Amino acid sequence: MSRLTTHVLDIVRGTGAAGMHVEVSAPDGRVGTCLLDDGGRATLLTDLEPGAYEIRFFAGDYLGAKSFYDIIPVRCLIDAGVEHYHVPLILSAYGYSTYRGG
Repeated sequence: MSRLTTHVLDIVRGTGAAGMHVEVSAPDGRVGTCLLDDGGRATLLTDLEPGAYEIRFFAGDYLGAKSFYDIIPVRCLIDAGVEHYHVPLILSAYGYSTYRGG
């Protein structure tokens, strides 16, 4: 079963971004929504089809008044035949970075 997962690391606090709201939109119209677990991790969708997915990290709600960013959108392309896509986000109040994880 193919799946799309994430992990958000809050580098100001030095922990996972527990409780952050995250949404993902799939090319077939499915929308997944979740709150990150105590370690800042979540499985966003399973049974992936090829196409463009958009993950929205609600950083403003998580960081509150300290945040420069509101919603951080990340678009990624999913190919057929790959079982696991992992999209981590490294977050601070004034910057972020993302990459294709393993």
